[in-house]
Order: sequence, then structure tokens, then C-alpha cells
Amino acid sequence: MERRELSRRTIALCLAGGIFHAFFALWLTGFVRGRSFWGTNTPESPAGAALLSVTVLGLVLLGSVPLVLFFRYRLLSPFVALFILFTWAFYGSYQYFEEVRATGTTPIGLYADSLFGILWFVPLAIVLLVGLVEYLVRSRLDSRPLEAPSD
Repeated sequence: MERRELSRRTIALCLAGGIFHAFFALWLTGFVRGRSFWGTNTPESPAGAALLSVTVLGLVLLGSVPLVLFFRYRLLSPFVALFILFTWAFYGSYQYFEEVRATGTTPIGLYADSLFGILWFVPLAIVLLVGLVEYLVRSRLDSRPLEAPSD
């Protein structure tokens, strides 16, 4: 397949989508856990700042990848996979933390919303794998190239 470059406008749009995804995921993490945005995302040590930086960069990447795959190859399944993972993770965590708050116990450990925090590389791998499967299926079934038209 012919390799096409993305325009600066398209790259900026993908980056803006990734930044929106990162801030929304971090805000939702605080909401689900019953804390404020800054209370959840304020590092208390240099190691915590480094972890938060890697997490934010990973979430930006995770939000940008489906957009790049759409604009470059017109793949839709990465969006669907990310939406399903995002909804499952945060809704499941919300239900768990509501139950914990009702019983008054202390939650310990990783929860499903951690997939959109420190474990951002897991949904990224799933999104890429789903996109690869769609790309292979579409390239086998359709003789037209899957690259997006140049803008």
C-alpha cells in the first residue's frame, strides 16, 4: 500500500483529540473515586510527578491513535474498541466505588479505571490489535487501497 503523509492540520486535530481524551479520563478518574480533579492528579513526590507525566503522555497517545488510524486508513473499529473499553472501565469502577462508599470500607488495589491511568498501554495494545484486524480484513475483501484521500 502507498504510504501517505498526514497534513499538519490533521496531526493537530489528532493531538487535540488525544489531549481531550487524557483530561477527560483524568477528570473521570477523580469523579469515579469521589475526589476532585486536582486531588486525584496532584503528585506528592518526584516519582509521582514522573508517573503522572508518563500517564498523561500515554493517555494522549491512546486518544490520538484511533484518530490517526481513521484519518490515514479510515478504520472505525479502534474508536469502537476504545469506547467500549472506556465505558466498561469507568462504569464498572463507578459501581464498585459506590458500593465501597455505601459500606464504608477502604478500597485497595487496581480497578478497571486503572486501564486509563497507569495501565494505559493495555487499551492501546487492544486498540492497535483491533485496528490491525480490521485493516487485514478490509484489505482482503476490498481491492481499493485503504489510505485516506490527501487533504
